[in-house]
Amino acid sequence: MVEISEKERPQFFEKWRTLWYKVISMRRLSLIILLMLLTGVLYAQEVIEKIEVIGNDRISRETIVYYLSSREGDYYNETLLKKDFRVLWSTGFFANLRIEKEDGQRGKIIKIYVEENPVIKNVVFKTGKKVKENDIVNKLKEKDENIAAYSYYSPARIQKAKKTIKELLEEKGLQAARIDTELVRKGKNEVELIFRIDEGPKLRVGEIVFVGRTKIPDSFLQEAMKDNRAHNLFNWIAGKDVFKKNKLEENIAEIKKRLQEFGYMEASVGEPRLEEITKKNVLFKKQKMIRIVIPVDPGYVYRTGEIKIEGNKFISTKYLQSLVKLQPGEIYSAKKREKTIESMGETYRNFAFLYAQIVPVESLDPKKKVVNVTFNINEGEVAYLRRLNFKGNTFTKDKVLRREMLLREGDRFSLALFKDSILRVKQLGLVDVEKEPEIKPDPENPTQIDVNLNVKELQRNNIQFTAGYSGYEGTFVAFSYSTVNFLGTGETLDLTLQHGKRVKNYSFGMTEPYVFDRPMTLGFNIFDRKIIIPYLYNQFAKGISLVYGTRLYEYWRFNLNYTFQKTILEVPSYETEEGTVYYYNPYFYPGKYFVSAIEPVIYRSTIDSPLTPSRGTMYTASIKYAGSFLGGDVHLVRPRVEFSRYQPFISNHVLGFHIEYMIVKPTGNHQVPYWERFFLGGEQSVRGYDFYTIGPRDSNGVLIGGEKSLVANFEYIIPFGGPLYGILFYDMGNALLSSQKFNLKDMYTSAGLEVRVFVPALRVPFRLIFAYNNKKIYADDSNFAFRFAVGTTF
Repeated sequence: MVEISEKERPQFFEKWRTLWYKVISMRRLSLIILLMLLTGVLYAQEVIEKIEVIGNDRISRETIVYYLSSREGDYYNETLLKKDFRVLWSTGFFANLRIEKEDGQRGKIIKIYVEENPVIKNVVFKTGKKVKENDIVNKLKEKDENIAAYSYYSPARIQKAKKTIKELLEEKGLQAARIDTELVRKGKNEVELIFRIDEGPKLRVGEIVFVGRTKIPDSFLQEAMKDNRAHNLFNWIAGKDVFKKNKLEENIAEIKKRLQEFGYMEASVGEPRLEEITKKNVLFKKQKMIRIVIPVDPGYVYRTGEIKIEGNKFISTKYLQSLVKLQPGEIYSAKKREKTIESMGETYRNFAFLYAQIVPVESLDPKKKVVNVTFNINEGEVAYLRRLNFKGNTFTKDKVLRREMLLREGDRFSLALFKDSILRVKQLGLVDVEKEPEIKPDPENPTQIDVNLNVKELQRNNIQFTAGYSGYEGTFVAFSYSTVNFLGTGETLDLTLQHGKRVKNYSFGMTEPYVFDRPMTLGFNIFDRKIIIPYLYNQFAKGISLVYGTRLYEYWRFNLNYTFQKTILEVPSYETEEGTVYYYNPYFYPGKYFVSAIEPVIYRSTIDSPLTPSRGTMYTASIKYAGSFLGGDVHLVRPRVEFSRYQPFISNHVLGFHIEYMIVKPTGNHQVPYWERFFLGGEQSVRGYDFYTIGPRDSNGVLIGGEKSLVANFEYIIPFGGPLYGILFYDMGNALLSSQKFNLKDMYTSAGLEVRVFVPALRVPFRLIFAYNNKKIYADDSNFAFRFAVGTTF
């Protein structure tokens, strides 16, 4: 530090003051000079005196000026004017455009010369039979390249549209197709745009050949060629043998993926080579086809090495290891790896970690030929249900749907509980979930989830006045009223008045599914019925049924049914000219009987719809107990077990399976009444046979009635669209005495086709059944049968 004496201090400050005044003076001088220069520049720069538009017709001057950044009165700027040119050209309004400038009295005059593109008055697609106009329009809309009427003609847009149409044609196997466009003048600056499409012949795949060091069967690799299958009868019918060049890259990637499923982790698939060949098609005509030659080098087989799991905190490593599909030492499979990721991800989502990420890191050891894999887990944060909204339910109250939801607002958003909730809502039979639920995270806080559930109310009221014929009821006339949503809270009410040749049925019943807003069911049904079973017996029954039900756990439910009825049985008869003829049956005892029975039922159902099921499983076990301490004249016990399964198959097709086993035994020193025995046949069991015709018989051919029964039904359900379904079915079953054993050779089977029409307003399907039966009940019966029925088999 420099020290200044008292004598030197005044002189030192005076020097600094003089220096500071000089600096300030220089800055002032520089500022004055800068202002003078800027004023000169601004004075020298010219303004835009006027903007003129020349050549425009449909497009107004105001519209053109709107796209300009340059304005009258602004300073003239050459760079900005070039930008304006590019903007105007990009509008697609003009076929030609130029901008010129000239001197005016007060500045520059900008002249914009334009030649407008014509307006497309109409767009016409002239195609062949293989590609429809709607297909082309939909494809263009999908790519946002549709050319609408009264839009401006743009060569660039036309070229894009041609490219998209070409892609569509190639997808259809029309590799040789040509697309031409034509403009036809239709008025002043208006044209009609015509796309002329020459489809050419479809090019089919004749052969697929794999060359190289292949250790894999060609048939396995050919399965990966989903879009380019070799020509044969089945692929020809399905349209899979049409050559699609644009899908070839995807198919090659699928081949490599298939190889990695079997441990060929270093497999390489080369560029396919296309060769034209001549081959006979399925119609025995020679045709030009394509041979696809694909070089494949699978490399070596790799096995699974060390498996690690890292990053998990909420779920234990031990549990996650149980989800790993790979085992050390076995052949490494990319498919099993993906299944492991899927299982882990689903587990985390079920615990409300919706944003969990599972990333596999593979390390290949070329010497040991093993793959060491580490599953890195980023769990993310827990998601919560903030809002749950129902849309589309106008009559059904919100609480009816909400009480089926296992999630409440504020709960963790478990995906498993949410899916189960959707299924429970559908099982009500009150609404259908038409669309995928809208799951919307809050943009500012993604852990808060809002859900909108779009439902469509099903027909709740069913008022019928019908007359007709069915295999079970014979000819009949009936009036019925039923509703499955009586007061908007899910109540079921039924009123039936039916009078027919075989059946008279008068009944009234009501069921409340939620008593005091708790999952308990209470209901009753009062009935008066007369049933005529041809050649067996006539039954008159009056009584009441009571039901109590409750949910046990998740999909498990328990019902307790009690029935008290008075039954009168008569010997069947028919009238002749000589008088009344009665059918004698030594096993049937007419008279009056009182029946008091209780039946506990436990069941679990995940079937998605009671009306049109497509997936799910149902288990049922019940036991009917009559007589003894309950009173009455009938004493028996009748256990029953039942299983049903619906499984989605190809496309929207569904496989259905059902099996039911029942036995009946007397209690004490009593006998099982004839009408409580088992008689099979009809659309509710083995549908090709008449009702109550299958069962054990004595030496005279008289039905004894079974003491046990077994029925199995198989269905292949094909939705044809709307309410129409086609069903291929196979039924088998028999009823036997307790001393007899079931044998497949003794089973009655029925196979055939059923056409089912579901009528939403009636909530029941109408059925036309065409069946072939393996056995004849009587010698003069035909093996072929036709039935009309209402309802379902299972």
